[in-house]
Amino acid sequence: MPRIIDIHMHVGLIGDKWPEMGRMSAWYRQQLTYKIFLLYAGISPDDACDQALWDKTVDTLNSCDLDHVVCLALDPVYDGGGVRREEASHVWVDNAFVIKLKKAVGPKVLFGASVHPYAPDFRERTAQCIADGAVLMKWLPSAQQFTLSDPRARNALEFLATARNGKPLPLLLHCGMEYAIPTMDPRTQSYDLLRWTWTDKTRNFFRRKRDKWNTPDINGIHDTLKAGMKAGAQIIFAHCGTPYFAGNILGGLIEHDDFPVVKKFIKKSTEPGYSGTCYGDVSAFCTPFRKKYFKDVKKLPSDHILFGSDFPTPAFEIFADAKEHHEDLKAVLKGQFERIIVPQDNLLDVNYRELRQAFGDHPMFSRFADLADI
Repeated sequence: MPRIIDIHMHVGLIGDKWPEMGRMSAWYRQQLTYKIFLLYAGISPDDACDQALWDKTVDTLNSCDLDHVVCLALDPVYDGGGVRREEASHVWVDNAFVIKLKKAVGPKVLFGASVHPYAPDFRERTAQCIADGAVLMKWLPSAQQFTLSDPRARNALEFLATARNGKPLPLLLHCGMEYAIPTMDPRTQSYDLLRWTWTDKTRNFFRRKRDKWNTPDINGIHDTLKAGMKAGAQIIFAHCGTPYFAGNILGGLIEHDDFPVVKKFIKKSTEPGYSGTCYGDVSAFCTPFRKKYFKDVKKLPSDHILFGSDFPTPAFEIFADAKEHHEDLKAVLKGQFERIIVPQDNLLDVNYRELRQAFGDHPMFSRFADLADI
């Protein structure tokens, strides 16, 4: 039987018990995003601590019906000089934490590593992650404050193309707008973007000077991606580059949309001259907002789409049946308004169930097994 693999689950810790393994800044823990994540994880803000987050994560993984879940680390910021800057990151998660989680839960957990491309020892650390069982590399340019146009990012991507004894270590690359893990430097919010449109320029023009984004070197970013593809890299564009809130008709006007670029790169990777392959994942797609993109994703080559959740990002029961609506109504009458917002089942299973209903017997749900040689 094909194994169902969720390639995109975030894990984290505040840093009160295991400060050497990661942290969330005090500012971040005051934000609505963080509180929504706790709500969906079933943790009260007053009870939030490393142990509570750990216990909930372990329980979620153990109780879900999926075969494997890739749990993601997130390396902290490295500055332009290659110096590690944990204090410059609102959120970071050490690779050792995911390894610890994998040992606690067992083979259901797959190790999603993260090594910053500016790290002077990038190759050595990546090799160690592979030895520890890493199945992919995670980059989030804005929060990690690096641009793909930097030669170090290009060199790192080319290294990933053959990092596993001549085989690629897939790169899970965030692209498009990022809301879950913000950067401490507003200027770097543009580093996740794969294009810079007139609407982006207009919005940036009206931002206050201290809030203006750096103008991204789009040509340099594309050159890095193409160089990686020529070297044999496997690049997974998170969320297929789609906007979170805006529908696909007005997406480019209301909210930045990288989906057109992702489509082009997926197509380009099938052309002669590229030994690498591009993919898109459907993590954080289980929302009323991104539901509009389902038909567009179905038009993409089916073997270039991968399944993910983006846990603990909210997963909505977008195909709730009459019985579920009835239960929601009863809950509201009892004053339990959270029942409407938060699904009662394991969120990993809710995400899988809803996307399975949307996409049917799509190969996305087990495709990653071939990439990771599982």
